[in-house]
Amino acid sequence: MARNPRSTRYGFSLLELLVAVTLLVSAVTAVSVLLRVNYDTWLDYQTDNLRHEAATGVLRHIVRQVRQCEEITAISSAADNSGSLSALMPDGSTIVWDHSGTNVHYGTTTANQLLGNNITGLTIVGYEYDGTTATTTTEDVQCVRVTVSYTLPGRATANRSLTASAWVRAF
Repeated sequence: MARNPRSTRYGFSLLELLVAVTLLVSAVTAVSVLLRVNYDTWLDYQTDNLRHEAATGVLRHIVRQVRQCEEITAISSAADNSGSLSALMPDGSTIVWDHSGTNVHYGTTTANQLLGNNITGLTIVGYEYDGTTATTTTEDVQCVRVTVSYTLPGRATANRSLTASAWVRAF
């Protein structure tokens, strides 16, 4: 039996090419959607992490300085969610912290340097020598409890807060 040279096929039919292209487009679409979702998740995590680090940095800075100070010279009331604090340092300088808007500023004599941003609240409570009696009388403040609040974007209930206490060194 001799083969007819015209009956031998070379290449793909149009239907086979359409099926192959459709499968390739489906695979590329699935991979691009997966990569986009992972990238968005990574960006959300990075934003959340930056806000948490800013709040932690503000809290640590205030607590470290209060532990070294000689006395508290001014303190906001415990009910003030946008608090301020002034502390006399051993070298005679006065360090000031102030929360305004979503930023916390600090500086010597005036709060003019940015310490942290995206901070929604700064609550500062002064305590007497027993550590339980709240006071705003600067001569009686021996312990300070600082609460830094921040919000994670894109979440319905994402209000977070960090709290730490520090005893005044001179006590």
